[in-house]
Formats: sequence, structure tokens, C-alpha cells
Amino acid sequence: MANTAPNTLIDRAIEACLQCLHWCSACVDEALNDPSRMAGSIRLCHECAPVCSVCASLLSSNSQFAHELCSVCADICEACAAECGQHKHVETMRRCAEACARCATVCREVAKGGPIRKAA
Repeated sequence: MANTAPNTLIDRAIEACLQCLHWCSACVDEALNDPSRMAGSIRLCHECAPVCSVCASLLSSNSQFAHELCSVCADICEACAAECGQHKHVETMRRCAEACARCATVCREVAKGGPIRKAA
């Protein structure tokens, strides 16, 4: 059965993914100032950003697979939030951790709702 979740949930997920993409990209740039200490953040942000981008794209096109990618996106975002959250003294990294945590929450909600439309 297709997810009948209000579009507001999908819109929130798209926005959360785009914000996460933005802050992960900014976080990588910031973390490159001290790559030996922040290698974990760089690595996870490099994984998280493209997944968020594809997730936003699939959500925007009402893909029948979006909910599955949202589950993976939530897992990666949770890991990224935990890693970047260890560097809260750096504003960009704190904001990245917050964006990743928000994205994980809303993507998990979409994932639990199942397909957003039926297969063709």
C-alpha cells in the first residue's frame, strides 16, 4: 500500500536532506583545516552528502524506492551527526551535526511509512 503521508512530511524530508547536504559540504571544508583530528567527520560527510542529495531527488520525483533510501540515509545521517557532534566547539561542525540529526529523524519517519507511491 502506498504511503498516504501528507506532502508536508515529504517536503520536510526534502528540505532536511538539502540542509544536510549543505552542512556536510561546509563541514568537510572546515574539517580540512585539521584533517588528522577530523578524518572521521570528513569521511562520513563525504558519504552523507551524496546520499542526502539522491534521497532528495527520489523524494522529489515520488520514487517508489524513496522510503528505502530514506532508511539508509537516516542510518548514515545518525552516524555523521554522532561524529561531527564530537566537535561542537566548531560552529560549522555543530550545525552539521544538528542538520544530520534532523535529517535522520524525518527520513526515519518517511522510511517507516513505506512506499510513497505504488509501483507502476
